[in-house]
Amino acid sequence: MLSFLPYLLAFLAAVLGLILLWQLNKSHYLIYFLLIWYPFESLLLRFVPIEFASYAKYLPEVLLYLLFVISYIAFVKREKKLFPNNPINKWLFAFLGVSVVSLLLNWYSPWVWLLGLRQILRFVAVFFAIQFLALNKETMQKIIRLIVIIFAIEVGLALVQYLSFGKLDRYLFPPPAVDIGNTAAFGEVEQFWTPGSRVFATFGRYDRFGSFLALGLVMLFPWFYTIKDKTKKMWLQGLFFFGSLALFLTKSRASWIGAFLGIFCIVYFVRKDKKVLKWLGVLVSIFAIYLLGFALLHGNVSKITNSAQQTFTERIFESFSLRSWKESYEGFGRFFFIVNTPKVVVMSAPLFGVGAGNFGGGVAASLLNMRVYDQLHLPFGIQNLYGQIDNSLFSLWAEFGTLGLICFLMMFVSLIKHLKENNFSIGIFGVSVAILIMGFFGPYYEFRPLMFYFWTLAGITLIYNQYDESH
Repeated sequence: MLSFLPYLLAFLAAVLGLILLWQLNKSHYLIYFLLIWYPFESLLLRFVPIEFASYAKYLPEVLLYLLFVISYIAFVKREKKLFPNNPINKWLFAFLGVSVVSLLLNWYSPWVWLLGLRQILRFVAVFFAIQFLALNKETMQKIIRLIVIIFAIEVGLALVQYLSFGKLDRYLFPPPAVDIGNTAAFGEVEQFWTPGSRVFATFGRYDRFGSFLALGLVMLFPWFYTIKDKTKKMWLQGLFFFGSLALFLTKSRASWIGAFLGIFCIVYFVRKDKKVLKWLGVLVSIFAIYLLGFALLHGNVSKITNSAQQTFTERIFESFSLRSWKESYEGFGRFFFIVNTPKVVVMSAPLFGVGAGNFGGGVAASLLNMRVYDQLHLPFGIQNLYGQIDNSLFSLWAEFGTLGLICFLMMFVSLIKHLKENNFSIGIFGVSVAILIMGFFGPYYEFRPLMFYFWTLAGITLIYNQYDESH
């Protein structure tokens, strides 16, 4: 009983603090705090004593849930209705309904199911909290400014990290693993790449940082069409250039693809800008010629495999290397699960899936939940060791089935279709494309900074649209 006392005291302190902020009409300060906390979390946890690490890791998330609950109660009292008008409601409830049916059909621990749902939907809470709080335009502008400042700081730190030739890596790397109640662990990020070869700033991993940069760059891009002030445009161009350079230095292929396709979709489907499309075509052509020249000079590109000291070009060719695909399949890597998740797992439960938290994601990995893997005679995730399959999209498809996947995708589609055309909504369109695509290449739907920032920006964009309609 005494072991739970610190958790209880921390929870009570969080509740009292949030109530105080609410009474002072400053509850949005918590959003400021979380916007700062999540990008710097890996770095800040290095300075937290190991016995308090679990509190520091999960207390911010508890605060977010408390903000959601208190703001919801205030919303119901103010508006005299249970749910706000927003485009994702019906698809979110449909997704939850599918997950409940999946739980009943698979009949397993409700605790595992709840954790599996949390892993995917936890930061949707900030999207609703922003609606419940009815933030004014000034507050939303402050949030946007804070996001831009944090993006600029991270970009600057990444460039300094690269120029340090790896000397900063050990100071920025996450803390060692910490067990939580003998049921889960966090930390324990393996630096399998050569120090100094990939930048990650305060994110602990290059792919987490790359996804954050992709989000920022895609959100910045629409403003090139509307900002007329020369000074502001110069700052925008500088931030976009150095952000793109930092993204390149992460060597995160999924983030490169996400950023490129997010921007391409904005240019092609929204702006219909033939001039930019021509420039993109020229850049792609130059890049293709460079790769062709590299392939002709190095005749063994089909045999390139993953290594700690990969160059940029080798990293590209490794994606298409037959030898790399073969090793990935035979070694139970990402390619193995790209083939076998639809073939084995989805086919075993095509409509409603095998249940949230049971396959492919962080919950199955952290809880060592081998139930579905053993039933279907599959290795326990990547290398039969890590529990996750390095593919958020297929993990979600396996856990929630085809119906769940459709509902999840329709949340993004309905949000985009509902928004009026402005820089924020165009950015959200591009970022949605980027995130959904990146999810095929890694566990991106579970990255805390990426998804918290996305749902924060989505919430602000929705409120901005409603504000414009009412004024």
